[in-house]
Amino acid sequence: MRLSDKLALEYLKFRNQCKFDEGCIEALLCYFKGEFIFTKEQLSYASKEIASFDMSRFLPLLDKIPKFRLILCDDNDKFPNVNIFSDRIENNLSATFKKDDPRDKAIEHFKALFKDAKYIFIYDKYLYKNHNLANLEKFIEEYKIQCNIYLDRNTYNELNKNKNLSSKIKSKIAIDKAHNLNSENTHDRYIMIDNNIEIILTSGIDYLFDTSKDFTYIIREI
Repeated sequence: MRLSDKLALEYLKFRNQCKFDEGCIEALLCYFKGEFIFTKEQLSYASKEIASFDMSRFLPLLDKIPKFRLILCDDNDKFPNVNIFSDRIENNLSATFKKDDPRDKAIEHFKALFKDAKYIFIYDKYLYKNHNLANLEKFIEEYKIQCNIYLDRNTYNELNKNKNLSSKIKSKIAIDKAHNLNSENTHDRYIMIDNNIEIILTSGIDYLFDTSKDFTYIIREI
């Protein structure tokens, strides 16, 4: 990715072990995906500002076309700029499993995330359907979820109407009164852990166990 002039200078100071803005570099490195791309002007300016700056190290990166078509900055969020301190475009953990791919690694990852959870919120408007109840029960059992699972009011009410609902699920679920998220307005499915971590599922939890379709999840810090 490209950098604004200000961020380019801060990053090159950081790379050359000079005094740099720690908050700026910490936020910048959250977007690091391979070496950054610089302009000739940015490298020339850095050579004036940084003692013993070796421009030749960065010449292979000069004016390459950025793969993601973005410019990282700290003062503008209008495309193609991405404000490293406050932007909708984030750099998060994600995993994609194609059809027939085993989901073992995703399952182990989720187990680790749920292990010490105090509470979990699940938003999935298809959760109460008959074919999903078995997967919900398997989800609770497989991941050894001990804490309460909160659902939005609509899903909770629909789930409780289902006569196939087991006592195991009933004992675990409660209505989420804190977020008031209307599942009718959401497309993706979400799992929130202790209001710290959000797992975005592009399909329901049933595809953690069913490999007949692809499955992708994204993990972001709230």
